Amino acid sequence: MRILIDETVILRYLLEDDKKGFKEASAAIGTGQAYTYPEIMARVAVTLRDVYRVPRSQIGYVMLSLLDDIHVQEEDVVRYACRLFGSSMLDYVDCLLVARNALHGESVMTFDKPLLKRTLSL
Repeated sequence: MRILIDETVILRYLLEDDKKGFKEASAAIGTGQAYTYPEIMARVAVTLRDVYRVPRSQIGYVMLSLLDDIHVQEEDVVRYACRLFGSSMLDYVDCLLVARNALHGESVMTFDKPLLKRTLSL
């Protein structure tokens, strides 16, 4: 049975800051049936950056490694976004837009100048 996990489960798994939470998160993820969505990954990235002050390059690396343990919708897009987030100053959601543009040719309409430089807009 597949297990949909949210950012709190992923954060306990990554941070190991709560023994009981880490144990439960590890058990769920260890089944190989844990999955999540790109927007949940965005929440993880932002929380690690803003709350835990983890460097962006480390966030990108850790989140890429996490994809070996957790299934995620649009894995190719999320992988691209993780790499871009770790090496740029773009917000994670903007990284998802750039990834969708680069990998799937989706046009992005935006007034955000840094994002405009990275995408093919409408």
